[in-house]
Amino acid sequence: MSYLVGPRITFSGLFQADVSTVNNDVRHYSNKDFKPSFQEQQPSYEQPPPPSEGGWWNPDGSGAFRLVNCVVKGALWADGTWVTNPTQDSAIGLFVGNALGRSAGKMVDLDPQMQMVSALWGLGIRLTDGTGAGHVAGDFWPASFRDLMTRQPRTAPNQQSLGAAYTSILQNLVWDPAPKVLSKVLDQMRTLVERYGPEAALSIRLSVYKYGRNYINNSAAQGYTFGNVVGALGVALPSEPKTFVLGRRFAPTSTPRGLPAGFSYFDAMVDMASSTVSVDLGNSIPLDDDANVKTDLGQLSLAVLTVADTVSNGQPTFLPTDATLTPSQFVTIGAIPYQEPGWLETTAGIVRLPLPPAALALIKDHPLALIHTVAQDPRPSYTLKARETVMGYLVRADEFVQRLNPQSQYPDPQPTDSVDVSVYAAQWGTPLDSTALTVAQAGADPDEGTGNQALDIPVPIMGWPLDVVSSTTTAFAQGRTALTVTATDPQGARLVYYTPPELKAGDPPQKQPALAAPYMNGQIYTLLYTLQETAGWKSPTGQQHMLDAVYLHVRDGYAVNLDPSWEDVAPILTQYGNLYPVMSKRLVDLSNKDAVTANAAIIELAFSLDMNDPNFMPVTRDMPPAMQQTLLAYLRKLQGKAVTLAPKVSKRRAALQPGASIPALDKETASAVSARLKKSQSVKSGSEKP
Repeated sequence: MSYLVGPRITFSGLFQADVSTVNNDVRHYSNKDFKPSFQEQQPSYEQPPPPSEGGWWNPDGSGAFRLVNCVVKGALWADGTWVTNPTQDSAIGLFVGNALGRSAGKMVDLDPQMQMVSALWGLGIRLTDGTGAGHVAGDFWPASFRDLMTRQPRTAPNQQSLGAAYTSILQNLVWDPAPKVLSKVLDQMRTLVERYGPEAALSIRLSVYKYGRNYINNSAAQGYTFGNVVGALGVALPSEPKTFVLGRRFAPTSTPRGLPAGFSYFDAMVDMASSTVSVDLGNSIPLDDDANVKTDLGQLSLAVLTVADTVSNGQPTFLPTDATLTPSQFVTIGAIPYQEPGWLETTAGIVRLPLPPAALALIKDHPLALIHTVAQDPRPSYTLKARETVMGYLVRADEFVQRLNPQSQYPDPQPTDSVDVSVYAAQWGTPLDSTALTVAQAGADPDEGTGNQALDIPVPIMGWPLDVVSSTTTAFAQGRTALTVTATDPQGARLVYYTPPELKAGDPPQKQPALAAPYMNGQIYTLLYTLQETAGWKSPTGQQHMLDAVYLHVRDGYAVNLDPSWEDVAPILTQYGNLYPVMSKRLVDLSNKDAVTANAAIIELAFSLDMNDPNFMPVTRDMPPAMQQTLLAYLRKLQGKAVTLAPKVSKRRAALQPGASIPALDKETASAVSARLKKSQSVKSGSEKP
């Protein structure tokens, strides 16, 4: 069902992401090489002259993520009626705000060398009139952004041209037993949630853009650490993926050189029961310098192509993006009214259109398309602006960011740690039982996660050694398979594999003398996947977004120490103090023994919270469990508390034997993937090199 079908509400407003930027550069993690200047503010794009050593553009950030002045602008009733006036539905005008009585959520990168899957943790959201707990409140299931796109020109004054979307669910719902607002759409949403049982939830979509990291320009600085958000709330069914829409996927027919722009990747869903199609352009429609929808894009219409995609001798034939069409090659479904004032803010970019009979007859196995029409004599011209994936194939992993802890589980360490990642496949929006899922490792990746200043600090290599991770897959059933990933202890891989000047992407790294720990814990692995049906295609190559992969942080093994000294824990706490100066400047200096002793109780509380709690420490959520227990043992000892083993964690399964080895991409492909990731991370984080 999801937010895209309805009933749903749409809203818009601002968000704040007060991210800390000292940890944007992997080299800042080296305690041995850390300098106080790394905590100083340094503008983005400051060149020439060469930028000074610094902590980038927001070193004192708290990590907080919050919604600000987000207001419901529209509602879609179950019968397809669209309303925007509070006299029609009193949900219009309500606030979509943060949880009441608890801290803001946190935005968290997986790792300084993988900043392209930033996740929201501990975020509570409620729908309220501003005077009470709210008509409904729930917990945002921790999810990373997807479909990172270039939305604004690179010269935009806010200095962040990118946008992205968070798709997740609100769980642990609490409805007002006696709502003060009589809303048809909220009543319909609540009825559906209750009908489908306790596993049902609310589906939520947040499209974020116009993020401000410019604190120098007087006008742009007013938006510093703030950005725009448009969103939608609907109903999520238990069988649906949490982090994307399992429907019809639009994708380019060639691989973008870097992050995609414009109408590249977005989703649609066909509802045959109501003979309608809904398309979400909220994260894809181009924006101008001021982050307003560009109104000079011409006449845009949603259509279905009459020319079918075919596959012969293992290779596809199809109408490509940017092709010139004749009127006989498509059937128009309806216009995209993007030029209407306030369209994006009111609709969140979602367009719902009835399917005419001619389109309805084709849509089950013909691609949806976005058509650009130019009126001219003697006849109009038509261009295929965007289209559905070739042959209608869609494959996406749901829980695609994972943290694994071999040899560090507490209190029952195991030699391996495993996780099941759900991967869904569909064709023309219908579940597809693919013949197989093909999985490959990105392999060794040097020089990721660095800024534009020259620092004489070794840069760890990601993705090596290959044999740390393995995988198995089950057969597809009803369009779904389980990709089981098993990891062994990487044994400080990033301390012994780091970048010598001559290493090129795809070359096998060689072990080097171990760097001083702590520097980087664990190792980052990227697993790329595709359907067997498309694995041999020479074109198109843009079927999947460049970040549609499975990302793993495999932590180093760690033996718990229940009687630690300050010397045992000081390096760990000092690193966090270095990377998050907001702690040492406003709360407690984690590198100072006396300060830690004086604040042992509150630090213990933060380290003992559930990982989903917004106040969980460390905010980076990158600490192996046994290391966390060692720190807790020290903090409890300071307070004279008994230090005992925690009860066994029953939900952790016993160690699995490693599965099948995962091959690495060929050297040429690996180099291309590495180059695109490096360029994209530099744009996202503001570390572009000249």
